[in-house]
Amino acid sequence: MLRRDAIKGIAGAGALASAGLGRRHASANDERSDIVRFDPDIEPIVRLIEDTPRADCIGILARRLNAGLAYRDFLSALFLAGIRNVNPQPPGFKLHCVFVIHSANQLSLEAPANERLLPLFWALDYFKQAQERDAREGDFVLREIKGRLPRAGEAWAEYRAGMRSWDEERADRAIASLARNRGGHEVIGGLWRYGARDYRNIGHKAIFTANAWRTLQTIGWRHAEPTLRSLTMGLLDFGTDRRVNGYGFEDQSHLANTETARKTLPELPSDWSSREPAGESPTLDILDAMRGAQPVPASSAVAQALAEGAVGAQEAWDGIHLAASELMLRLPGILGVHCVTSVNALHYAFRMAADTETRLYLLLQAVGWMGQFAKFMSGDEGFRTLTITALPRGDVAAGELDGAADVLGSLAAEGDVAARKALAYATRHADLTAFHRQARSLLFRKAADSHHFKFAAAVFEDINLVSPAWRPRIFATATYYLCGPEDPDSPAVERARRALG
Repeated sequence: MLRRDAIKGIAGAGALASAGLGRRHASANDERSDIVRFDPDIEPIVRLIEDTPRADCIGILARRLNAGLAYRDFLSALFLAGIRNVNPQPPGFKLHCVFVIHSANQLSLEAPANERLLPLFWALDYFKQAQERDAREGDFVLREIKGRLPRAGEAWAEYRAGMRSWDEERADRAIASLARNRGGHEVIGGLWRYGARDYRNIGHKAIFTANAWRTLQTIGWRHAEPTLRSLTMGLLDFGTDRRVNGYGFEDQSHLANTETARKTLPELPSDWSSREPAGESPTLDILDAMRGAQPVPASSAVAQALAEGAVGAQEAWDGIHLAASELMLRLPGILGVHCVTSVNALHYAFRMAADTETRLYLLLQAVGWMGQFAKFMSGDEGFRTLTITALPRGDVAAGELDGAADVLGSLAAEGDVAARKALAYATRHADLTAFHRQARSLLFRKAADSHHFKFAAAVFEDINLVSPAWRPRIFATATYYLCGPEDPDSPAVERARRALG
């Protein structure tokens, strides 16, 4: 029931989104249209992806790759096709064809050579579906900017004013100026807060911000302008008053945490972000603070604990990751997935941000968002009272390979069988490489939606970000959204395997 409400809320908001920065689709081959165009080496590949029918796209791109098309050019064109052709309002649903590119690439990096291209072919087929859906829902295309851009020295002030007033055209011109005239790290440093200020579409704004930056690091800053324009449009969706997934803009934790971060900053110990964890108790205190689903009091309590030196940033993030995993345990499914992927994005932003106040704000927002997720999810009739710290260990086959196969083979079982086996497996095996290898291979062949890639990339990364004592607990809840051997093979991936030979 709640999942349907979440989807309806976001979709309904998206139906009202402004089309001011996009236009009805004109063919990319129409030289008279005012669509955004990419660099000459990438534009033809993007057009090929855009204009080839879905049924033929995998075969044609496979032939191009076999003839020498570079992996990065394929990745770049696939990402940019989504940027140009899919409406970023709302920043979710069909726009997952953009979000998934980082996750697909990240998982590919550790895959055997003969599997490395498969996630991109899955994403290619998914883009064609998103393109078809976008055509039915307004036929968006990103167009060239009209009007004078602010000077480089004025761009940040203009951007902040546009974001503060939710003025798309003003912010659009400013971000284009910033992309042309400022360095990448400076620009993204100024965007982290905007990605984290608005939970309403269950975290997609933070996910979009993190994944856009991470993809740009792979494909190059030369593609920043259209990417950041699309991102800015997504960040400005919903405005100040629209209620989505239980929240408007001003009744979230953002405003309180902005002020709390400002006031707490002078009181932080110098080692707040670098101190080693002092046992399990501080982390459990952080987790308990979030269990009450009171976002602002929980954020304030964590800020006070940080200022007093009772906890450090690592202990706080351990608690936040445990809270996200516990929500997945309590309500397995799409909302639990977004608890995990949202925290992954916010923690990534925390690790990348240079400004200390921004880093503190991001951590406090992660605490607040877990409370907001918990409040929203608790209205679902399937929401359980289980706790991640009380999950018992199950029986699992001995040995790294056999144990991994045992866990994955139990994914289809009712209840929490796989999670309990996974807890036992990770307690026994600190090195999870064998499991990741088997899980990744199954994912590549059997993924049914973009969240399979997004969730796997996030949770596999998160396991290595938390303190060793908590890794088995985080790992256990990964089982709720992985692919198992009994899941059907992806038709798109099967076509790609045949086409690649």
